[in-house]
Amino acid sequence: MELLKELINSEVWKLYEPYVVALLLGGLIGVEREFKKQREGKASFGGVRTFTLISLLGALSGALSSHFGLPVIYVSLFGLVILIGISEFLERAPGLTSEISGVITYLIGLLCYTGNYELAALITISVFSVLSFKEQMHRFVKHLTLEDLYAFLKFAAVTVVIYPLLPDRSFYGVNPREVWTMVVVISSIDFLGYILTKFAGERGVLIAGLIGGLVSSTAVTATFSPLARINHLLTKEYAAGIVGASAIMFPRMTVLAAIVSPDFAKYLIVPSLIAFSFGVIYAYWLATSSSKRQAQVKVNNPFELSTAFKFGLFYAFILFISREALKYFGNFGLYTVAALSGLSDVDPLTLSVSKLFAAGSVALIPAVVAVLLSAFVNTLFKWFLTVSMGTRELFKLVTPGFLLLAAGETIGILVLYLIV
Repeated sequence: MELLKELINSEVWKLYEPYVVALLLGGLIGVEREFKKQREGKASFGGVRTFTLISLLGALSGALSSHFGLPVIYVSLFGLVILIGISEFLERAPGLTSEISGVITYLIGLLCYTGNYELAALITISVFSVLSFKEQMHRFVKHLTLEDLYAFLKFAAVTVVIYPLLPDRSFYGVNPREVWTMVVVISSIDFLGYILTKFAGERGVLIAGLIGGLVSSTAVTATFSPLARINHLLTKEYAAGIVGASAIMFPRMTVLAAIVSPDFAKYLIVPSLIAFSFGVIYAYWLATSSSKRQAQVKVNNPFELSTAFKFGLFYAFILFISREALKYFGNFGLYTVAALSGLSDVDPLTLSVSKLFAAGSVALIPAVVAVLLSAFVNTLFKWFLTVSMGTRELFKLVTPGFLLLAAGETIGILVLYLIV
């Protein structure tokens, strides 16, 4: 161990370090390309040796340019492009993925020589991921609709245009720019869940429910409940998916709270984790006690402009009304707002309370109770959906799961009260 430390701290290692790192990073990309070539059995540019040498070429070009000037880099890069062009002409392989990866690998080697190892490693991992998940990415694009693309482009464009125009100052305790920032955060998290549903396709009902719950547990409930009327034999599976989606709501709330106030989130995680565990265990028991079928959750693309504006307005309103309720009615006023918010969406209340806690406007326990109360009311609403849109059998099956979620929240609050 001591010998290793001396070697790493020695001048010899500092001399060789850029080239060693370049070899390792280039080799990583080369392994993926070699694996693809052998698996598909098709001619393509480069393999593990080629990409390792390309990365080393980049590092050596950087070293030589420090003595002979920048033209060394231009000449070596031009020569590499010529060689890649010749290879492409001879092999006539479709696409330019490997060829472009080769140029990027050269630049990674150049970054290694300059000592930017973190950036070089990040780019390497990114390239490796893009190359490895080819089939999944193609499958995702295949399932995209024109409406998905329009919604994404509209939201991205309006975000870039609107955010800089919003005033960065408080109006009655509400900062428009902060509100829009939360809109972007929520939409991004929703979009992540939406992407996962696209990747997952049709899977087990419980898995579909958990993934769909990242977007909206209410949407999962509204999807599965009517299906229980049509497919009576799958009622247990649908109940498992609904309870699982409701359980995943708690980790989601904790992540949102962490974005605004990490200090608040580390306390919220205690009851959230207990409630999540209770719900998932019951959902898993339901899923394993019945035949495993397939299901697909219907979730709308979260990058809809109207949805973003509605959330922004609702969040601003909840933030304002929560602050005013605390001022005039204390914690009970906040609890009332939390309960009413839960009938629609728990996210605005979670973000608002996290912000109030960060500002010192509300104590820890009342803040946690408010967030969990909102989640409880939201669960009650989904409970109502199962009987109004589904069947009595579905209602009976989800009831123990929802009661376990409520019990988990209660136990979590008690545990938090004891440890704080």
